[in-house]
Amino acid sequence: MYRSEYTVIFKRLAFAFVLYPVTRIIFAAFNYNYFQNISISEFFLGMLYGLRFDLSTLLIANAIFILLSTIPVRLNWYRILLKVVFVISNTIFLGINIVDAEFFKFNGKKLTADVLAIGSDINAQIFQLMAYYWNLVIMVLLMSFILWKLYPRVKFDKHAHDVKVKIWLTPVISLLALVLAFIGIRGGLQMKSISPKEAFQFVKYEVGNLALNSAYSLVRSYELDGLKLVSYYKDDEDVLNDIKKFRNIAPGYLGHPGQNIILIIIESFSQEYINEGYAPFFSELAEKGLYYDNNFANGRRSVEVLPSLLTGIPSIIGEPIPLSQYQTNKFISLPQILKKHSYDVSFFHGGKRGTMEFDSYTRAIGIDKYFGKEDYPNQDHFDGNWGIYDHHFFDYMSDYLSSVNGPFFSTIFTLSSHQPYSVPAEFNGKFPKGNLEIHESIGYVDHSLKLFFEKAKQRKWFENTLFIITADHTQKLSKKEFLNTLGQYRVPLLLFHPRYDLGKYKQAKVTQHVDVFPTVLDFLDIEESNFLPYGASVFSKDPGRMINFIGERYLYFKPPYLLSFSDKPQSFAVYDDKLEAEKLVNEVDKQMVEELKHYIQFTNNGFIKNKLFKSTSSGYATSQNKL
Repeated sequence: MYRSEYTVIFKRLAFAFVLYPVTRIIFAAFNYNYFQNISISEFFLGMLYGLRFDLSTLLIANAIFILLSTIPVRLNWYRILLKVVFVISNTIFLGINIVDAEFFKFNGKKLTADVLAIGSDINAQIFQLMAYYWNLVIMVLLMSFILWKLYPRVKFDKHAHDVKVKIWLTPVISLLALVLAFIGIRGGLQMKSISPKEAFQFVKYEVGNLALNSAYSLVRSYELDGLKLVSYYKDDEDVLNDIKKFRNIAPGYLGHPGQNIILIIIESFSQEYINEGYAPFFSELAEKGLYYDNNFANGRRSVEVLPSLLTGIPSIIGEPIPLSQYQTNKFISLPQILKKHSYDVSFFHGGKRGTMEFDSYTRAIGIDKYFGKEDYPNQDHFDGNWGIYDHHFFDYMSDYLSSVNGPFFSTIFTLSSHQPYSVPAEFNGKFPKGNLEIHESIGYVDHSLKLFFEKAKQRKWFENTLFIITADHTQKLSKKEFLNTLGQYRVPLLLFHPRYDLGKYKQAKVTQHVDVFPTVLDFLDIEESNFLPYGASVFSKDPGRMINFIGERYLYFKPPYLLSFSDKPQSFAVYDDKLEAEKLVNEVDKQMVEELKHYIQFTNNGFIKNKLFKSTSSGYATSQNKL
């Protein structure tokens, strides 16, 4: 081989390397609103620090190409093979970065391996998704074209003036190239490879998400081994007792036993959309019930909401519980408890069975009546993408509940406000389109909710039913007051009962998804000592908390302060009384750090030892459940 054939390897890698920061710029452009709170200097600092992750990503992507390039074979077919490997490898990794520019809006963090758990859902919609996000497809194809067209080549007519490398040097150069590539992949000569969490060393968390390479985050997440035992405090039992001391989670014992419960989870129903007037019926209903607009989702994805609502566990172990290695742990769920009290328990989701693994998860936590798209009698109401249009599926649930004898607990998870935000043809032009593509579908879902209540009033069960309405997570946001850390989690929580004035119980507090479990038990006057201490009944005296985990950090909100915590406190912010303005504070509240550490130890050790739930003093049976 000639010297130029070795130097061209570095030229090819350098050429590909230039494209990785370009995908970061694309990511920033697609998520412009997310980065509004960082300065120009912070933006460029994030871009600069991200080059370290780009270099590691480049070398991971091209590991096979580098290996093949060091083999002293230069036949024509081999040169073509090298080019094909180079183009395909880099297209895949650059494509991941480009796709995450849009997926980040849904996910709230850079890609990790748990996204592959919803691969079947993506595969089922691959052509629809490609058509909807055609701009991303074009960008990926353009990257591939650039890689192919501008691929640096050796000019063989100059070999006469080139230096031929001696044969004995070939293995030495090859070994040296592989060693340097290995060091580059690890991000340097330090003891351990560069970790994705090292991107979040900046004061503002947003800068970390700018610096981190999505493809690197995805690849490195395969190495995660799960939770680690924590020993902040000597005894786990003392940890639980301490939590009960700084949280006033004793129920208010409202006491309406035997009432029906309907839990409505609206897809992507951000508090911002309500404030902006896109859900007029919901706002009207909120005036008649107990409404918390400072309520928080305990996750950023649909797959995370059911454990929060139905088992009282927020999404704080780094991956969705139903997809984690702890999915076979022992759980005590709200449906299990209510079945012990002779409740009929059901779950409705208009999507195909298997979507987000809702059917298997709900079955595992005691819901034995699951109704999906395949169960619906009229497939003409299919939206062509995900499932049955919402207003039809609301009717379907209502009809079923009218056939139930005795009290029931039923959950419906809507889907029409999911991308691509389908609205039935008969409602075209009826709802405001707004300035975000989701707004029109929010109007449709709100109208579906109105139709459901109008028909429910004619049912015998209506007068004896508590309705709980919330959302799984937020979605695309546009208002500055929501473009902060808390705003990305703010979803509504509404409790409405036709016969009881629940609004008189309103307190100045924040709420979260995990409060629903104890709230239902409190409302029904069911004593259950073993629900978890993450949440508290909205009827209790507890002022409320919010706890979450995303992108290598915990978020712990105790009004008006928000603590961001990893191995050590990362930032501490104070919010105004409307939860709109976020201001960084220099001195961290040590009490909040101690409280969060209690939760971390309780969670990690509880999951690892499978002792999160213990035997209940009230005698309810528990069982080993596979999620």
